[in-house]
Amino acid sequence: MDAPEIEKYLAELGSELKSRGVKKPIRIMIIGGAYMLLLENAPRTTNDIDIFWLEEEAFQHKRAILSECALAITRRYTLPLEWFNYLTQILMQNDIIIPDGTLWKRFGPLHIYVPSKEYILALKITAGRDKDFDDCDILLPQTRIKTREQAQQLLDRYILPKAQEDHAEQIEGSLDHLFEKR
Repeated sequence: MDAPEIEKYLAELGSELKSRGVKKPIRIMIIGGAYMLLLENAPRTTNDIDIFWLEEEAFQHKRAILSECALAITRRYTLPLEWFNYLTQILMQNDIIIPDGTLWKRFGPLHIYVPSKEYILALKITAGRDKDFDDCDILLPQTRIKTREQAQQLLDRYILPKAQEDHAEQIEGSLDHLFEKR
């Protein structure tokens, strides 16, 4: 997916929710490749839209309807089943602190929030894949992070100690890429 497709599918998802009578806002935060494409104009595509739910209660009450609506969009556009991915949060919820974010756009009852560039940078440093290195190269110059120590402070703010320990190799590789090769 590219940025226009992501926005199109989010708009369709919002319309589908509205057509099924959902009125109360469903607040989600986009992260990952979708964030990079929509907000940073990253020169790549993504296979999915990774999201975090911003309200646990809404997740419990609205997950079924949101899944049904996402499936309708999947079928309508022949998308892969995981195009709208909230499993990321389930996998990462014990590893990270999720910020409130800032409202970016509303698509009917679907309210899309975005975190700070620094937050995405912390997630990308932790993931440490080649595509994350590219994203870090885009994000780092837009932040006040200038040293490895400042990057570590950023990680300490958003990534819990056990997760930093579990991802130490990826984090080390990311920090080496960002600071020792410059």
